[in-house]
Amino acid sequence: MTPTLLLIEDDSALRKSLAQSFELEDIAVIAASSFVMAKSHIVRDFEGVILSDIRMPGKDGFDVLSYARKIDPDLPVVLLTGEADVPMAVRAMAEGAYDFRQKPCPPEQLVEVVNRAMEHRHLVLRSRNMERKLQAGDAAAANFPGTSSPVERLRAALRQAASLPVHIYLHGPAGAGKRLAAHTIHALAPDKQRFISLSLRDTGADALKALDLTSQPTDLSVKSLDVANSVQQTALLDLMEQFPDLRVIASSPHSLEKLRDAGLRDDLFYALDMLQIEVPSLAQRRKDLAVIFEALVRQTVRSMNGDMPKIPESLYAQVIARDWPDNLPELRNFARSFALGLNVKTEANSCAELGLAEQMNAFEKLVLTDTLRRFGGKSAAVADALELPRKTLYDKLAKHDLRAKDFRSPQS
Repeated sequence: MTPTLLLIEDDSALRKSLAQSFELEDIAVIAASSFVMAKSHIVRDFEGVILSDIRMPGKDGFDVLSYARKIDPDLPVVLLTGEADVPMAVRAMAEGAYDFRQKPCPPEQLVEVVNRAMEHRHLVLRSRNMERKLQAGDAAAANFPGTSSPVERLRAALRQAASLPVHIYLHGPAGAGKRLAAHTIHALAPDKQRFISLSLRDTGADALKALDLTSQPTDLSVKSLDVANSVQQTALLDLMEQFPDLRVIASSPHSLEKLRDAGLRDDLFYALDMLQIEVPSLAQRRKDLAVIFEALVRQTVRSMNGDMPKIPESLYAQVIARDWPDNLPELRNFARSFALGLNVKTEANSCAELGLAEQMNAFEKLVLTDTLRRFGGKSAAVADALELPRKTLYDKLAKHDLRAKDFRSPQS
């Protein structure tokens, strides 16, 4: 999202001064002297925040707030007040204003408030975009959200695989989402009517031979190919040859080449080697952790016909800062606990089991991650906010395996 501020201030000198302060912080400004001038910019899904004076000739800040909430109830409106207007501002907060500041207000305070409102707006719009993708049936975007390079490559590969009449091989660490990737391919396929899933850990060759695959085009998800014995491999090959409308989507944690070295038959290797897709771990998708967590929370509340809860910024920061060695199952359990109102294990709780040095490191990583998110990965702003020399900041980021660019929006 490109940060945009709709600034409404009738005082020309103050309007220009405020606009300059925000532009110096890389926030685009649309300046207006009145509600009438600003009205056309107040639209649903406006990618930004409104900052308005309360006292203005004609329609005032309350009119701005009322109109904005009718157009988009989640559009943040920050109000500027004179000393005598504080009771009015309190009333405005009760009516839905995001925040208010009393004039004269130091520019850095206003920038901080607007940045927080921008982050809130970004989360709201991201959530709406995900809902639209769900409703539009874009299974790749819905099941694998995010903007990191690994997940963008994965989505492209899944969409391509869905339309091709070839067998497919998925590989990646346990819990990365191979089963979800197989379901996604099937959901995107224009012609496959049936989906069957089985694991070779639990299915013998006789069960493979007994599958009824004659009635309709089928996607057969075959998990744990790495444990397939020679009889199972032969049975799987026979199915591929016997049923032309069958597409096998096989998977295991290892590459197909590694399985071949371990004894996979050459003919099965070549049958699956037409299209190999790697499903990245959560460690490779660290940039996407916040949106993945949000999607998992949404899945839980949707299954219960509940309302999406507000996710605290501190919890987003914790999700990003933590390692998730068990990948999606571990993060899914954490998201479900939060969605169900259970006591999730917070950094503070888990730190109780660590030594002092480890606790300090965990807290430092959490603070760095939270600040990087608040300032969109802008190193200079992060260094200033934490009162650190730039080199010290870079050293600390390297120590915790954090990269500022992973917290920047695609447009920045």
